Amino acid sequence: MEERFEGQARLGRRSFLRLSALAAGGAAVAACGGTTNPPVSTQPPSALPTAGAGAVPTAAGQVEPTVAVGIGRATAVTGASTYKEAPMLAALSSSGSLPPVEQRLPMKPYVVPHAWLKPGKYGGQMRMGGAGTDAMATSGYVHESMYGHSPLRWLKDGLEIGAGLVETWGPNKEQSVWTLKFREGVKWSDGKPFTTADVMYWWDDMVMNEEHPDNPPDEAKSGTGKVMTMKAVDDLTVVLTFDGAAPLTADRIANYVKRGIGPHWVVPKHYMQQFHPKYNKALQGKKDWFEAHDSKLNFAENPTNPVLTGWKLKSIRVGQSSVWERNPYYWCVDKAGNQLPYIDGITFTTYADAEVMKLQFQQGKVDYVHGGHTPLALSDIAGLKSTANQSKLEVVLWDSGSGTESLYFFNQDFIEPKMRALIRNAKFRKALSHAYNREEVRKVVYFETGETTTGTYSPKAVEYRFNAEAKQRYQEWRTSALKYDPKLAMSMLDEIGVVDKNGDGLREMPDGSRLIVTIDYPADTGTEHLSKNTLLTKHWKAVGIDARLNPVPPTGYDDQWAAGKLMSKSAWEVGNGPDHLTNPTWLVPIEATRWAPLQGTFFSLRGTPAETQQLDTDPYSRTPPRAAPEKGGPIERLWKLYDQTRTETDPVKRHQLVWQMMKIHVEDGPFFQGTISNSSRIVLVKQGLMNVPRREDLALGGFVNPWSLPSPAVYDPETYYWDNPAEHG
Repeated sequence: MEERFEGQARLGRRSFLRLSALAAGGAAVAACGGTTNPPVSTQPPSALPTAGAGAVPTAAGQVEPTVAVGIGRATAVTGASTYKEAPMLAALSSSGSLPPVEQRLPMKPYVVPHAWLKPGKYGGQMRMGGAGTDAMATSGYVHESMYGHSPLRWLKDGLEIGAGLVETWGPNKEQSVWTLKFREGVKWSDGKPFTTADVMYWWDDMVMNEEHPDNPPDEAKSGTGKVMTMKAVDDLTVVLTFDGAAPLTADRIANYVKRGIGPHWVVPKHYMQQFHPKYNKALQGKKDWFEAHDSKLNFAENPTNPVLTGWKLKSIRVGQSSVWERNPYYWCVDKAGNQLPYIDGITFTTYADAEVMKLQFQQGKVDYVHGGHTPLALSDIAGLKSTANQSKLEVVLWDSGSGTESLYFFNQDFIEPKMRALIRNAKFRKALSHAYNREEVRKVVYFETGETTTGTYSPKAVEYRFNAEAKQRYQEWRTSALKYDPKLAMSMLDEIGVVDKNGDGLREMPDGSRLIVTIDYPADTGTEHLSKNTLLTKHWKAVGIDARLNPVPPTGYDDQWAAGKLMSKSAWEVGNGPDHLTNPTWLVPIEATRWAPLQGTFFSLRGTPAETQQLDTDPYSRTPPRAAPEKGGPIERLWKLYDQTRTETDPVKRHQLVWQMMKIHVEDGPFFQGTISNSSRIVLVKQGLMNVPRREDLALGGFVNPWSLPSPAVYDPETYYWDNPAEHG
């Protein structure tokens, strides 16, 4: 993940804007970091400075206007001397059941900055929906809809970073020490104060506690793999110290929503300590205490867990629905000083059957659906539009932002030695990529939208956009094994000895043994992935590969993958953005879910005691399963380059290091095989639901699919409102 910090302002995302402009003018790009914000104001809303007030000197001595860098300055409350609140809260405040709104808000609330927002109306309920039956389907959509726990936030589709819980932030000159200063007066949903003790609980009592399964996230490590130290200076200030430059720290704290998707960062200590043996003697000596602890920590399934989000959980039927009510202590306001959210509550419903879900949508039993969290495909548009008079739903198309929609990738650490060796042979993977007719997939599955691709990061990524060379590098990766050429594919397979030796029309392993390629996917996978997988099977069979669809029970699927027991994944997409390094997991294996799970786990444990343990044990029998990369191989080279990016303070040089990593993907890949990039995704909006942005409102056309740039959280659903709330009670 990522982080942003204290009294010095991070210029990070502005580097994209500078690079774009300077590429056109031929000017040099200034290094980022090491800047200082003006003091944080403690004045009432009407006295807050207006947008653009002041200027921030860059590391190169140039001066730029301030850009949403962590306090209310860029989006000040205007035209109000007092804060306002929802009528239902005003009534509770008048009766003495709640403190006045001024006492519930922090000294300087977060002011939602989006240009498309209009003043809203309080009241009403909103219904949201998706498909699935597991806990992630129940809570994942919820998590990605709420940004309230994030220290820092992405703005403008990832072009900028703004404040969140952290008010000001920044590094020392060497960018090895980062300081985060949190807002004064933020309160949990139960009215208890939020302080740095809630950050240190996550760090000391979970991450650094060897009994707890949480490990230090990658953002908490330097380029050498050494874990940072974290210290709370006071109730509002945390200092992060690395053993070298850590210029990406702020970028990575903005990643994800925290608490649920991504590292927690903030945990309500006053509530959670009762479930921790350090604070509850009755739990001391219990081996698996953390299971109950972490179950209580899940605010999307535990209504008693305090939150910092705009809505708090009221009730839940796991795998079916959850009901959320207004958090009276939410710490965000609009520009006029109205405490958010506008809408009183939300019901999230998940459907076990995708067809039942679509029927419910067509019947109007949902008010808002955000693209990437449902299996809606472009083929569903006609049906949704035909029932618009009944459903009152408008079909809006957003950019997915994906580097590739539904993809396929082999497990580089597959447990069977002969197949693992074949998978690690780049010519084998390139051959199958050239045997893949992506244009047919584009036509049949994606209705001729998007652009065919070998598989890259989002085409919106900064490393592809800032000058002509960047665009060329993108095209080199996108087209590296893209051409549909069955004859070339068969020739390459022949070259590596994958030939039909027994005359049955199917190719064997180089040693003559049977070759079966399984296209593995969870059994509850949606239509988009299944349609793509069916075509992929057909294309590979056409060149003599015995390719077979293999639905796998969803329960335990991830554990099997991490242990090397599944050959492939085929029901994912690369939705990461807005660059390669804030979430580099597709670019370089650093964890267990992508294309080299055992090697990724090995990397993730660098700097921990486990790094030097079980070295004499078979990698597949280690706890957890993990393996070092081949000496001089592509993964070891990717790791070395990645470590360099983590200490490189010059953004242009970092981009060049990313290009070198991309070159390894071109020459030694593809490590994942894509279909098309940046397809359109369906967003459904009920008539009368206001402040939902349209594609043209957004800096880069929006992102629907990425988890790291959490959507719709980055567009602040707390600002949505009904034009007639009384109709939506």
